[in-house]
Amino acid sequence: MTKRAFGLAAALWIAGSGVALADPPALPSIPPQIQNNPIVQSVLNAVGNILLQTTNGNTAHGKVTYFRRYDLQVETAPNVFRDVHLHQGTVINPRGATITPGMTVDVSGSAQSDHSLNADTITTH
Repeated sequence: MTKRAFGLAAALWIAGSGVALADPPALPSIPPQIQNNPIVQSVLNAVGNILLQTTNGNTAHGKVTYFRRYDLQVETAPNVFRDVHLHQGTVINPRGATITPGMTVDVSGSAQSDHSLNADTITTH
């Protein structure tokens, strides 16, 4: 037990002294032109459940990246996007608000098999 306590104390002392034991390894990255490909994006989404949680379900929260007429795209996590489809009954709160790219929104509606969302209500922030 004292060895563990000594090891913990030594680790805390080294961390507090600003001494770097080793540089963390660089994480690989995917070039943006490949990462934004819908097929690659869907594969990346399938890798982790955390990312899938932002593209499944009947709600979405995030930043608007695209809006035109009845189509909306929301960035729900860094580089994770959800397509949202509006219909004539979609309510936008506050009433009369205009959706613009960069705006933060909460969307609720019906999830579709392609992970898109048919919006019933959109609340702007």
